[in-house]
Amino acid sequence: MGEYSKIELLLLNKFTEAIDNFIQSAIYSQRDKDKLMYSSCVNDEEKDVFTKKEIKKMQKKLAKCSPDIAEFLRCYISPTEFDLSGDNYDQYRVRLIRNFLSQEFDDVLEVLTMKFKKVEDVENLDELEWEEMIEEGYFGIDNKFMSHFIKYMAIADRLTTFKSILKSVEKEKKQQEREKLTNPVMTYTNYQNDESKNVFIVEELEKRLAIEAVGYKRKLDDEWEKYTFDPMYFDNFISGDLYNEFLKSLYERIKPLNDFEINKYLTLSVNQFKTHTPEKRVEAFKRLYHDTYWFPNYMEYKEETYLSKYAMHVWKHYTKHFELFKEATINALNDFKNGITSTSKKPSKKPSKELKKDFNSLIPQTNKQEYILQLLEDLSITLNGTSILTPRKKGALRGVIEALREKMIIPNIGLSTLCNVFADKINLELRSELDASTTSENYKKEALQYIKNNPIH
Repeated sequence: MGEYSKIELLLLNKFTEAIDNFIQSAIYSQRDKDKLMYSSCVNDEEKDVFTKKEIKKMQKKLAKCSPDIAEFLRCYISPTEFDLSGDNYDQYRVRLIRNFLSQEFDDVLEVLTMKFKKVEDVENLDELEWEEMIEEGYFGIDNKFMSHFIKYMAIADRLTTFKSILKSVEKEKKQQEREKLTNPVMTYTNYQNDESKNVFIVEELEKRLAIEAVGYKRKLDDEWEKYTFDPMYFDNFISGDLYNEFLKSLYERIKPLNDFEINKYLTLSVNQFKTHTPEKRVEAFKRLYHDTYWFPNYMEYKEETYLSKYAMHVWKHYTKHFELFKEATINALNDFKNGITSTSKKPSKKPSKELKKDFNSLIPQTNKQEYILQLLEDLSITLNGTSILTPRKKGALRGVIEALREKMIIPNIGLSTLCNVFADKINLELRSELDASTTSENYKKEALQYIKNNPIH
């Protein structure tokens, strides 16, 4: 058949709409049932099993379709970018239906053009009448073959839906695995094995370090034109970002626990720092780095020179800063025992001498020390390093410390301890704890704005 006339094109469009209505009706009817089945699943694992089971069923059904529609179904199930040509899936389905009808309706169109002489005659018919023509097989329409096409197009649509669900689940799983490597967070649950085993803070620290080591190496390997190896990267990372992350994870880990569990966790973690020293954990870290490097694949451990050498470079810097993490854990345990982190005990009104720490040991990074001291100067809390706060304005120090702690510039330990350390540093006399006040809130806001405008480098 040559080029279609206006009436023939209009007839083709009307039948296309009618066929698409049948297909959509079948799709939505089945979709409601699928939603019911998904909602009845107990967990994601059951949903996954149900999805795969239904896909197999539909594949078996599609194998029974007529060879005359097989190519249309294939194009619908697995369209290429060229096939879609910018259309969405619904538009693409309509285009496939029109192509199918143009192949099957040549004789039907010839008959109908004899009945419909004008465009108005075609337009005046209700859509239900077009559907009736298809169902009843009027004007030479092969209604059985049309029903066959509609049935299998609906199955094909359902298959694409289930395949997309399966792909999205797999994509999400892969994304989660990638995030564990690219955006690792030191949390207890991240590192639990399938077996029931307590993983304490030192093991978490080692695993977090291994993840960072693998991530840094892959960045160097994959983007070698952009990045060059920095021999001091891990020295800065361990004493900076990792230390802050360690403090945050430590306090988040114990936050939901009761006093008994907090004491148990911190005590065992402190003891682990004594048993899991860098000298004793060298081989364990080599294996850990090896397993992390090959994750999620399994690779039998062999001490490969290039991997071990790199792992030992990382371990050298960890050894250098090991005492920093050990001291922080001991401080957390001492803070707890003195009632600072306990949820059931009120903190002492008098600052404990045992909790007093040196400013330089609490904040070992020189750049952070300089940044904090400059902030205190710029906010008019100190002048030449000495406090100029009046008795009524001492709450300003609390506000600044809260801001620094919130932004993880200083360790996330007890507020009372931090206030005492800072007060000693700037020669500010504190006779009692600094309570929250309007002054502290105002200075906290000022400090947060200062940090935002002048980020630490």
